[in-house]
Amino acid sequence: MMSTIKVVARFTVDRQQFDAFLPLGKELVQATLKEEGCIRYELVQDRKSPEVLIMLEEWESKSLLDKHMASEHFTRLVPQLVELSAAEPVIHVCKQLA
Repeated sequence: MMSTIKVVARFTVDRQQFDAFLPLGKELVQATLKEEGCIRYELVQDRKSPEVLIMLEEWESKSLLDKHMASEHFTRLVPQLVELSAAEPVIHVCKQLA
């Protein structure tokens, strides 16, 4: 059995942009959860640093993750999320060790 691909995408959002970021992030989550191979896709907020929003993702395979990154909703929404962020997002594509 192949292990799944896990992604942690960390966005730091300007406080003035939070109300614009959140509905776009929710739209991305809702559309992505319908995709083939998507096991988990959540938008969470850091409790100590509320300007930090994190996408927690799990995918069946790298090819299905790649398909997601080429999807209409990803290519439309992610550039908007980046534009609303105070810095470039930090993305970690991970493999499970234990």
